[in-house]
Amino acid sequence: MASRVSGRPRRTEVSVLVRQAALELAYEHGIGHATIENIAQRSGAAKSTIYRRWPNSASVLMDAFLSDISQEISYKDLGSVTATFRHALFQLVTALSGKRRQLLRNLLGMAQMDEELSGAFWERWIQPRRNEGIQFLKLACQRGEIGLDCDVDLVLDMLFGAVYYRFTIPYRDIDESYIDALVENTFRGLLIQPS
Repeated sequence: MASRVSGRPRRTEVSVLVRQAALELAYEHGIGHATIENIAQRSGAAKSTIYRRWPNSASVLMDAFLSDISQEISYKDLGSVTATFRHALFQLVTALSGKRRQLLRNLLGMAQMDEELSGAFWERWIQPRRNEGIQFLKLACQRGEIGLDCDVDLVLDMLFGAVYYRFTIPYRDIDESYIDALVENTFRGLLIQPS
């Protein structure tokens, strides 16, 4: 994370420093402390510079959160549809643990009242990963693992919807046995058994 910067940062550094400052403030003192004023003070960027890039502090935080976590989550073809999605879900749960999970809950709550934030969450986080998931499901169809009539949107809703439900309503932990059961039950009846 960025330390306090003296003077104005160079143009190429501004976005990185602002994102880092926003995450630091949110993790240290809660999401309400990551105001534009505090982000500007922590990063060394002018408030006007921040407002030219983001409409509000929630958007800064969303951008910072997505930039921070996106590199840790990617689909990896492990040769079977079940192994691929088991790995993708485990990566997601691992990356979104501890303070990141709490920040995600807060951002999801704010996105319900902020149309720009909701749009950013869909465009930068959900839609790209969903498109990757659809491609892997289509690949599984081509390989003959699952039927061509598989409703790929519904499969993704079942897999990731269950995980996000537990993220937002944390009544029970998400562990490997839960992920295994989720994948097994989702694909039961979809997998084509070899003749």
